[in-house]
This record gives sequence, C-alpha cells and structure tokens, in this order.
Amino acid sequence: MSNHKTIYIIAGEESGDILGGRLMQALNQAGQFDFHGIGGQSMQEQGLPSLFPMTDLSVMGLFEVLPRLPKIMKRINQTVTDIAQKQPDLVITVDSPDFCKRVVKAVRPLCAKTKFIHYVAPTVWAWRQGRAKKMAKLYDGLICLFPFEPQYFEPYGLRADYCGHPIVETITQGQKTRTNDHILILPGSRVGEVKRMAPVFAETFKKMRGMNPSLKAYIVALPHVKDMIDEEFYGMDIDYIAPVDRFEAFKTAPFTLATSGTVGLELAVAECPHIIAYKMNPLTWKVLQHLVHVKFAHLVNIMEGRQVIPECLQSRCNSDDILHAVKTYDCPDLSVIRAKLSGHKDQSPSQQAAKFVQSFL
Repeated sequence: MSNHKTIYIIAGEESGDILGGRLMQALNQAGQFDFHGIGGQSMQEQGLPSLFPMTDLSVMGLFEVLPRLPKIMKRINQTVTDIAQKQPDLVITVDSPDFCKRVVKAVRPLCAKTKFIHYVAPTVWAWRQGRAKKMAKLYDGLICLFPFEPQYFEPYGLRADYCGHPIVETITQGQKTRTNDHILILPGSRVGEVKRMAPVFAETFKKMRGMNPSLKAYIVALPHVKDMIDEEFYGMDIDYIAPVDRFEAFKTAPFTLATSGTVGLELAVAECPHIIAYKMNPLTWKVLQHLVHVKFAHLVNIMEGRQVIPECLQSRCNSDDILHAVKTYDCPDLSVIRAKLSGHKDQSPSQQAAKFVQSFL
C-alpha cells in the first residue's frame, strides 16, 4: 500500500478537465499523490484512471438532461460508492456544480476524515446568493478564479481563496502593434446564438466596409454554423478561423466584435480591443433583469465596477449602436486586467491552487 496522499478529483466537462489537468500537474510537481476520479484527456494525461468516460456527464440544458437522467443517476451512485470505498484524503470537484453537489452531499457522511474542495466558485455575486451558504455546508475549501469572489463565501465559514484565473496561463500577451486591415467577428457557438448575432454583425461589417472598402473579416466559427453565417455575410470578404486557433487570432486582431460570454475575458487577457453584444428572447431578458444582481455582462466591467468595455445588449444590440461603440472606442489598458487575474504574482494560478489544496493535507 502506498503512503502517498489519495486525491479523488472530478470534472464533468472539457473546461473543467483542463483546469483539473493543470492542477494535477502542479500537484505532481509538488509531491506524490495517488489520483482517482472522473476526467477527460487532460486529467488522464496527468495519471488519472477515469472511473467512466467524462462525456457521460457533459449534458447541457434541462431537455437534454431528462432522457439521460437514469444514466446520470446511475453515474452519481457509482461515484459515491467508489469514493466511499477508497476513503480518499481529499475530494476535489471541478465546476459542474449539479453533478458534483449531489455526489458530495451523498458521500460526505460516509467519509469522516475526507476533506472536500470545490474549484471554480458558483456565480453567487450575479444571482442566487443563497448558494454561498449551501456551498459552506458541503465543502471545506473553495478555489476562486476572481478577486471579488471569496468575500461572498467567507461569512459562512467556508475557506475561500483567490488563486488567479488559469486563462492567463493559456493566453500569452498579444502584440502591441496590430495591423489595421481586418476585424475579427465572434458570432457565438450555439445555433440560437449565431441565428441572433450573425445578422447584426453582418450589417455592422457592411457599414464598416462602407467606410473602408478594403476591410476584411475573419470569423471564428464551428463547422455546423458556417452555412448560416455564409448566408448573412453573402458577397462580403470573409474568411473562417477554427475556434482552436482563436487565441492566435486574438493576439493580432486590431478589433473584435464578440458575442457576450467567456470569450470576452479571453479577449481582455490577450489585450485585444473589443466590444461585446448580445440579444436574447425578450421574455428571458425581462426575467433576468429581476434575477441578476450585476450591472454588467462583461467580467472585466464587473471586476472594475464600471464600463471599461462597451456592451451592446438587447435593444442596443443593433448595427448603429455597435458601430458607434467601435468609432468612439477608448482603448483601455487591458494589461491591468491581466495582472488582476494572475493571483499572487510569484506563481501561476494552477500552482497557487495546488498550494491551497496541499494546505488541507
């Protein structure tokens, strides 16, 4: 029997697998651990034998979940049984809160000596603040990606630590001088999103070309939405970039029109000038207005407490407003954001997270 500490680590989707893999790598550099759990390629490369394929857990949205509920319930029970048998020193759950919370709730009473840590704080600062109290009941520690997060959890006695955002490890700084011959357009990845955003961006681009006829557009798009985009941008000078190559494109693009989402943070970290836009079903928008406690959609604006990056949302998500935002764009110093997301300077966010994990052992 090895006398290494045993860590059980669970990720349910690709982004969590990357975070988990980096954390495992940092832990492997710091000491010797026996890893068990559920993860994808990144975590398996760091020595994790996955209990079952992680893809079994990657379902989004209620209607996709319902038909697969029996399988998911089976996977929850299987995970609980496995953890109870192994009695690890530590259980780390990465994102995927629905699956992970169910597992932790069921297994906690069966593992008296095990400590439980969650990686990626739920967005209680934006909505459903009651979740902070629930997290404190389930977990011993929480690794936060943003500097403003720990204060929401600490009042409930949960040890929360801001360790920096691993996005700064993925994206190196962009070029200071950027060629002015093209713009980058990010219409989103989901079909519904692209349906709403592509026409708005196409019209904006048309107007921009009216001012500069030689302007080209590079569009980041997955294969399944290209036909839709082609239709909207018919007859215009466009080229496609695969999503996996987007970071390289962020480093050289003089300007980006982006659909609101995680990508806004990626652009900021690459120090690429950009605006974000978004439009949703008017009813959903109305409901959200009542649920959400934040003034902004872009994480940079939330961090700074003011509009640093222009947001063209809902009624302002039209070509005139977007064009105005582009013309009046006041280049903010995005290196400040990069520095703010790096956590405590001397180590990478993954190393800081690993240090926090080790403090529980």
